[in-house]
Amino acid sequence: MKISEQFIKPFPSYEEVFYDEIEKHKKHFLPICSINLKCIFPEQDEWLHIVSVKEIFEGCVGEDTGPFHTAFTKEDMIGFNVIDGKYQFEADWNYFALERSPENDLEEAYLLNEKDYNIRKEFFLRNNYIFPYSSFGDDLKSVEELERNFKEKQESGWGLGYPVVNGIFDDIGFLTEDGQELLEDCNDSLGGVFEYTNLFHIPKDSNGETFTYIGYLTGYYFQAFGADRIYLFFNKELRKAVICFEYT
Repeated sequence: MKISEQFIKPFPSYEEVFYDEIEKHKKHFLPICSINLKCIFPEQDEWLHIVSVKEIFEGCVGEDTGPFHTAFTKEDMIGFNVIDGKYQFEADWNYFALERSPENDLEEAYLLNEKDYNIRKEFFLRNNYIFPYSSFGDDLKSVEELERNFKEKQESGWGLGYPVVNGIFDDIGFLTEDGQELLEDCNDSLGGVFEYTNLFHIPKDSNGETFTYIGYLTGYYFQAFGADRIYLFFNKELRKAVICFEYT
């Protein structure tokens, strides 16, 4: 499934994604892809972003930070205020364990995730496609190492399959075959679709209505320790975007 490149921006800059406190957002987040909602809703010319976090390592992100949770930021769920097409983290920065205990095992995970992300980003910029394999937490040294790894995998017969939407997204707006199958499995009940996933939390408004689902991608294609799926949800009225991490 091909979407016009004007609606998809892989590996956007921090300045393109975050509204303010750029250095603080840069400390904790990894921008993966921006998407203009016009590719799903033609009347809605608005940019949203799928981002991941550097804290992914063991357990749930935010699992020990209950006092700093909000309705949309809790275990494996991150909420953002959407302002002028950019994100503002909606919760207290102490939601991230590294803010409270700077020297712990997460510090190494942060470094590995950031380095792996930057190498994969450079790989994409050089080759115009992602590295479609997990690195299983390996400490990559350079983009040249990743390119050799890719070549070796192909020469030794590894399978090759890219995400179906522009080589980045696995699904957008239930428009792909996988998205349609998910709907069919749930009898086309949009509210019930995500009850059948392994998502720890699902963003809902005060009336219990699930936020609009935008799409998902494979998280471990973009960092050393990544979620199996990163989902993006949006509530236009509340001006909230929510990222959810799923592990299978």
